[in-house]
Amino acid sequence: MVAGMLAGCGGPSLIKAEDPPALETPPGEPAVTEHWSVSLGAATPPGYRLEPALMDERVFAAGADGTVAAYDAASGKRRWRQDLDVAITGAVGVGEAGVALGTANAEVVLLDPASGAVKWRQRVSSEVLAPPAVGQGSVVVRTGDGGVFALEADTGEQRWLYRSGVPALSLRGHGSPVLVNGGVVVGFDNGRLGALELGNGDVAWEASVAVPEGRSDLERMVDLDVDPAVAGGDVFAGAYQGRVAGIALANGQIAWTREVSVLGGISVDDSNVYVTDERGRLWAFDRRNGASVWRLDALEGLSLTAPRRYRDGLIVAGSDGYLNWIGLRDGALEARYALDNSRLSVAPRVDGERIVVLDRRGQLRSISVNQQ
Repeated sequence: MVAGMLAGCGGPSLIKAEDPPALETPPGEPAVTEHWSVSLGAATPPGYRLEPALMDERVFAAGADGTVAAYDAASGKRRWRQDLDVAITGAVGVGEAGVALGTANAEVVLLDPASGAVKWRQRVSSEVLAPPAVGQGSVVVRTGDGGVFALEADTGEQRWLYRSGVPALSLRGHGSPVLVNGGVVVGFDNGRLGALELGNGDVAWEASVAVPEGRSDLERMVDLDVDPAVAGGDVFAGAYQGRVAGIALANGQIAWTREVSVLGGISVDDSNVYVTDERGRLWAFDRRNGASVWRLDALEGLSLTAPRRYRDGLIVAGSDGYLNWIGLRDGALEARYALDNSRLSVAPRVDGERIVVLDRRGQLRSISVNQQ
């Protein structure tokens, strides 16, 4: 299932409401404590990527209507709120320099993390549909027209711009840039992953994660719409209708690939790479060589987010409004918990023992699972 909108064809949204899967052996429901819940006041339209971020014991979140707020991570008490009076399409990115977000009218906005005051606004070439990356004195954003902008964190002044070609047809949306030491790793709609020098935007290397194939534009879509995952000296990336690949961060050399159409997201730990595909399956691959460790098919048919580590397992959110707990060793579906039947489309954030979830209706929650 294509969990997004097609860009370049004027077509309707392909996101649809979905029922929970009919499981032969339904897993148990965990004992969950809801610590706090707040409403950001606006639903998230299809194609927008609004997800919470954590920093300095605070949770930062944005609503599509222009609301940005910071909450105490322990109590949910609001620390500040800013109303920008513009549609927010990609948020939030946080770092010491501030809280960054992208808008539908092609702006990047940076807020003071302590007060929420606007530090600067900078025009870019197109809407920003993923959270910006903040760090190393920079705010880096990927725009919908294939641009990568590096902005000075202090002033918002453009340092450099890199452009990649955009195919005639692509999924609506894109991954966030990922900052590495002295550089930034970015995925593009043509199936390529690039590493750019943070100082001047020069290309350090490019790697082909997927190559367009087929006669029609639809068949040739190989978007890298999920965030690359960087761990140590490795970077892992995946393409829709393409592959997942393990790549050397130093030089872009591809160490291994597996034929998986990646759509939900990628995460990595010391041993494995975890990938959600376009069919709602969750895979575990050995991060050293790409060998299969396990595959979970029980949630097939749903749109799943990127998986996240939680305690000694994984947690993944689904388009049916459930959080799912998966065993790390064997990929077994151990438990499911419904959040008021609200659609979930961004990965939960893990804050120690707590899980922070933002649903499509703009409800932000902090929950934890009671220890047995």
